[in-house]
Amino acid sequence: MRPDAHEPLPLSNQKAVDEDIRLEIAQHIELRTEELIADGMSPDAARAEALRAFGSVDEVSRECREITTRARKGKRRAERFGALRLDLTFALRILRRSPGFTIGAVLTLALGIGANTAIFSVVNGVILRPLPYDHPAQLIDLREQHEKGGESDVPWLNLMDWRERSRSFQGIAAYGSNVSTLLGADIPSRVRTTSVSEDFFRVMRVQPVLGRLPGPEDHRPGAPPVAVVSYRFWKDRLGGTRDIGSRRLRTEFDFQVIGVLPERFDFPSESDVWYPLDLYGYNLSRTAHNWSVVGRLKDGVSAEAADRELDAITQQMRPTLLPDFDAVGATVAPLQEIQTGSLKRPLMILLAASTLLLLAACTNLASSMLARGTARAHELAIRAAIGAGRGRLVRQIFTESLVIALLGCVGGLALAWVLMRSLLTLAPIEMIPVDGAHLDGRVLTFSMVVTFLTAALFGLMPALRMSSVRPALAMREGSRHSGSRRSRQLWSTLVTVEVALAVILLCGSGLLLRSFAAITAIDPGFKPEGALTTLIDLPEVSYPDVQQAVAFHDRLLADLRNVPGVVAVGITNRLPLEGDNPSGAIQVEGKPLLKAYPITGYAIYRTASPGYFAAMGMRLIRGRDIALSDNATAVPVVVITKSFADREWPGEDPLGKQLRVMGMDDGLLRPYASVIGVVADIPHGPIVGKRNEAYWYPYPQMPKRTRSMSLVVRTAASPASFAPMVAKLVHAIDPTIPLEFRTMAERMASSIADRRFTMLVLLSFAVVALLLAGVGIYGVVSYTVAQRTREIGIRIALGARPSAMQRLVQGGAMAVVGLGIVLGAAGAIVATRLMRSLLYEVAPGDPVTYLFAIIALGAVGFIASWGPARRSTRVDPITAIRSE
Repeated sequence: MRPDAHEPLPLSNQKAVDEDIRLEIAQHIELRTEELIADGMSPDAARAEALRAFGSVDEVSRECREITTRARKGKRRAERFGALRLDLTFALRILRRSPGFTIGAVLTLALGIGANTAIFSVVNGVILRPLPYDHPAQLIDLREQHEKGGESDVPWLNLMDWRERSRSFQGIAAYGSNVSTLLGADIPSRVRTTSVSEDFFRVMRVQPVLGRLPGPEDHRPGAPPVAVVSYRFWKDRLGGTRDIGSRRLRTEFDFQVIGVLPERFDFPSESDVWYPLDLYGYNLSRTAHNWSVVGRLKDGVSAEAADRELDAITQQMRPTLLPDFDAVGATVAPLQEIQTGSLKRPLMILLAASTLLLLAACTNLASSMLARGTARAHELAIRAAIGAGRGRLVRQIFTESLVIALLGCVGGLALAWVLMRSLLTLAPIEMIPVDGAHLDGRVLTFSMVVTFLTAALFGLMPALRMSSVRPALAMREGSRHSGSRRSRQLWSTLVTVEVALAVILLCGSGLLLRSFAAITAIDPGFKPEGALTTLIDLPEVSYPDVQQAVAFHDRLLADLRNVPGVVAVGITNRLPLEGDNPSGAIQVEGKPLLKAYPITGYAIYRTASPGYFAAMGMRLIRGRDIALSDNATAVPVVVITKSFADREWPGEDPLGKQLRVMGMDDGLLRPYASVIGVVADIPHGPIVGKRNEAYWYPYPQMPKRTRSMSLVVRTAASPASFAPMVAKLVHAIDPTIPLEFRTMAERMASSIADRRFTMLVLLSFAVVALLLAGVGIYGVVSYTVAQRTREIGIRIALGARPSAMQRLVQGGAMAVVGLGIVLGAAGAIVATRLMRSLLYEVAPGDPVTYLFAIIALGAVGFIASWGPARRSTRVDPITAIRSE
């Protein structure tokens, strides 16, 4: 039986519903029985007939109970909605009376909610949103592991063995990505092309929206080149034509488009063209780390289990394949973790910082609500005196907070949209993709949850505190305009919390600021100012013989050297900051070979032209630069970095020493090259990373990579102004070459853009928190002075000097600020340790940063409390006492 059936009827002392229904039915049957007896029936027969005519007593009782329950629920619902409507009407009236407070409260919350929503939208879009593939949790990234913890891409034969022997995967596929010049579309351009193994699309579980995928016949060596393209490329570059079979494009190959992939598929990131890797042929060396690998786990198999299986397989392979084998195991990681792992820490730190900002805003509002509650003590006392219970008062006061929170949510969503656009503009594309932030259902739900939580945070405590008013005491205190000691203690606690939160944000942003300053002070080993760069990518279909590419660059460099204003010009296969790959095995003459392999070590492999080091502004420490005479027929020469020389020939003169590259490009055992020069170390990868050893061959002596080279032009004037001239000279040789110019200074700035972005956002949050703390301190001290007017007047009347009163009021405020600083510094010591990976040359507990935060908060506290404390000295004792 339903619980409602046993409750008394609303607004009465009637019996329970069941008893009432039983009596009603019994009376009805009794009356009918009496009527039948009056018609001449016997009592037994009359009762039997009355029961028969009435029907099932249980069924009628159930229907009556349901009718009563529905009516009762409807009445309760009406009562609740009516009460809510009255509460909302009253709350809006109260807030309308104080427009200054209402606008300030809504803007404060809008700022906190908007910042949280904007940052969460980025976290959701970049980290939390699943990859747009079927069962993305099964997709994993595979890499080969080497001694001393190093990792690399996977050689083809090793991949084949893993695929054949493992039992953890539904499939394993290889792919390699590159940026290539594309001809045959609307205009020549550079696109990201990806070569894939036969089962790549099966592993990714993707089907074309138009045409077909490459089949087994397309993956045979010597097969006619075919490719599928991205939906974006099809719409933008091929005009969305459905007759894709008639389109032939040219990159490394002259290929036919046979299919279009779904709109959201672009793996690996930003790819536009996919074709069979079999077109390249296979390097059968087990130390040729050429291929990235993606796999799909079987149902119920974890990444850890697959990792253990591949480790065991690799260890079984190792003894029989040495010395042409350098793997010791495998690294298996979820694909989503690989794609977002480097972004997780900075984005989560920003989300935590926005949460601290919201807490500061809530603390500020809670303080303001308490102050308003003291002012409304008289009103609340009257309402309590005429019968309003505490629950009714709590509900009314909390409704006001909820209205403020909802208005703040509306403003916060509008602000979040603006902030999202700003974040997408300021953040580097590698950190937040163009589609990395959306106001989708999950983000809106998050915003609503945050809204109700903030309403509870800043509204519930004041509601409970204000609703505990005692009418008689409130009337007496209200007449004296004196805040209670308990109220002042509560306000002090809130200000302490607000200051502590500001200290944590200031310390975090200060550490990032000092770290960024240290990064910008790094000497990169080259001079980015005055250098203009662009990639010269020559399609293999247009330059089938690599010597044609060498001739192109020879002519271009000769033309550029004769241009007025050009100080130096050169080319290289990879610029600084673009990564440590390719890394080449070497043999240094006279050095013992490694036990497992016929090499003496590894170093970063580069090729360059005469004038490159001068164009890049790299300092030549010893020897000479690459010369025009170091051509393909000359004696092989090489330029090395200082760290290379120190590693291989410590304390010796490296000039004239001999080394040779092993297995790079053509894979031939090349003759030894003489060291002709030593240059300063430069960052090949991140500017804060280790500067690994490197060597440069003259590009005519190692021409394999000459089709794709970066041009560097050092100019006497603004480098960007030379871009049209460089483009004109390039297109005079080959008008189909697409060009995108960037100064080296822009590349430097881009390499640290993620750190700059994180620093700026966190610094903005810290400044806002500092302002909120100042406003909170000012408001609380002002209100405290106003509430203690009578006390201050009496003290002055008894002889207290104005300066002593100012010290009394301001000293109390600064004591609260000091406690907040101490608690905030302790919290910052814990919180900033989570930022260790984002710091450079600065420790999480850096005393200078903490001292700056303490001084900043102390100064804000002093300034914010000085004005109200100064006003306390102007209190007229007679006027203050008479007004009471």
